[in-house]
Amino acid sequence: MQDWMVDFAEYVRELLPEELAEPFVALARPAVRLSIAEEGETVVGRLGGLPRLPAGVPWPGTEDGGSGMEFLAELDCAALAAYESDIDLPAEGALLFFATWEGTAARVILLPPGAVRVPEKEAPVRGEARVFPEVPLAAETVATWPTRGHDELFRLGDDFWDRVVGEDPWETFGDMLADFAEAEGGRAHQVGGHSDALHRPVEAAAAYAAGVDPKDPGFAAEASRWVNLLQLDEDNGMMFGDGGTLIFGIRWDRLATRDFGQVFPYLQGH
Repeated sequence: MQDWMVDFAEYVRELLPEELAEPFVALARPAVRLSIAEEGETVVGRLGGLPRLPAGVPWPGTEDGGSGMEFLAELDCAALAAYESDIDLPAEGALLFFATWEGTAARVILLPPGAVRVPEKEAPVRGEARVFPEVPLAAETVATWPTRGHDELFRLGDDFWDRVVGEDPWETFGDMLADFAEAEGGRAHQVGGHSDALHRPVEAAAAYAAGVDPKDPGFAAEASRWVNLLQLDEDNGMMFGDGGTLIFGIRWDRLATRDFGQVFPYLQGH
């Protein structure tokens, strides 16, 4: 069993009978959790700052041309290659993530290795858009699992999350697993894996945005074509609604061909 899986699997098996624990453990996916780097930690990217785009590469802007998008994060693909996840990122180069301040549009730019980057003299952001402080990111591989609303959990029963697993009636599996997640570091920035589903999974949200009705037999197939490229939590001055997240979704086939020109921004908050 992979190291990232051990603690999660052991905890679930302590709480659930085998016929429920094993199917749930099998749904776990590795993801790369990102956090503010401490001194001495390997840096795999950054939040904020200026993108330092190569000459001739424009700063992505809004459709009306009123402002540049907010620059949110950069990932060093070569550094991330040392960490296991369930998605196939480029082996080298850098991914730059931009979004409008309200999260309705987004752009991802892949810069090839060795690209000559030019520091911007001025950020073309106006109105509500902001430039965030630059902070380095460190990484670790962690287990992720589907949360409420994922189709994969329906076959485990309607009362799966509300199953009492402790001595007291309020100690349900859902609450105990939430406590485990918090002890492991809580919600965070994340590459790949099961994203947090405050409302619905990003895969389902992308399928719905593509025009597929949830009652359509092809809805599950469309949802399965999408993956979490990057999930950003509220941090470093970034706000996504009220205690929300911004997820950059991408189709598997576009990720495989390194086509980052079409991503699905999914902002969910309380």
